[in-house]
Amino acid sequence: EPHLYGMRRKDRRLSGGVRGLCRGGAPLLCVGDLPSMVMHRPVSVTRRGLVAALGLGALGPRWLAARTWAASPPVASRAPRVVVLDWGLAAQVLALGVTPVGVARPFWYRLLAGTPAMPDDVVDVGLLFQPNFEVMQALRPDLIVVTPAHGALADSLARIAPLFVAPPAHRHEDGYLLAMRRARALGDALGRPAQTSQLLAQTDAQLHAVRDRLAQYGMTNRPIYLMSPVDTRLTHVFGRESVFGGTLAAIGLTNAWKRPSDTEGMAQVDYTQLGADTSASAMLIGTQPELLRMLGQSPLWQAMPFVRSSRVARLPVMLPTGGTPTAVRLALALRGALTGAAA
Repeated sequence: EPHLYGMRRKDRRLSGGVRGLCRGGAPLLCVGDLPSMVMHRPVSVTRRGLVAALGLGALGPRWLAARTWAASPPVASRAPRVVVLDWGLAAQVLALGVTPVGVARPFWYRLLAGTPAMPDDVVDVGLLFQPNFEVMQALRPDLIVVTPAHGALADSLARIAPLFVAPPAHRHEDGYLLAMRRARALGDALGRPAQTSQLLAQTDAQLHAVRDRLAQYGMTNRPIYLMSPVDTRLTHVFGRESVFGGTLAAIGLTNAWKRPSDTEGMAQVDYTQLGADTSASAMLIGTQPELLRMLGQSPLWQAMPFVRSSRVARLPVMLPTGGTPTAVRLALALRGALTGAAA
């Protein structure tokens, strides 16, 4: 069985990868943080200009002058028919009170304990980066929700329905703040700005309550490694650019992983790279009992400072890209692990 937190990468490999943000010179992303990012076909713009505008290369000014998207208004007051090709965005759509008519591989969303729960009648529209266009067409969506990484599919998807493209991350952006920013843009696209404001206020309040609780226990700024072991040699570790890492900062804890991560805030490393902060604790996310048994027999694992000092706790499996719902779930799980309070 493949490692849970490697599925997005595997799916991308199966689809042949994403080879850029443009296809045939047509840009995928809205240039700038426009209030609404629901888009039909874009106006003409050069590949070089788009890459420069997104800060993906030293090719010129960050923003394109006098170039923008042809944007449609938010979905009307009726319940929108939405297809989502990303599990984290699917979680955010559900949290905003909209049930998608179709999602890429909903089975894996459920296996990763995505929250809110995915209803059983949501249609499977194929792989994250290789969806079934015929199934999507048959669902007659009002909106297709994708990430910036879906650029190679933009032309094909736009023939089915308008696209919402999640705002791209700023360089080294805090993962929790990115989740909040994407939630606001998504709420505008779905015509639910009031519900979005309420959800984000509730999320902030829950995280502040956890922060205050941890402060009462004298745990402010405690260093934590958030990790998901792959085997007895390798682990995924989550940096500040991930929702996990951003949530750590929001509740007053310190992320012990300071080194580079990928675009989703995750790095795959061997355990020897986790010994820099000898005072850090390790939180193992979604680690299965059999792997825990194998780690218990591993000399390398037993040599880690957090293992020798008994500063290891196990957290339940959770969706690593799950937006604000994941932030709340992780915050409550960490509160339970660090204080003994029920999550």
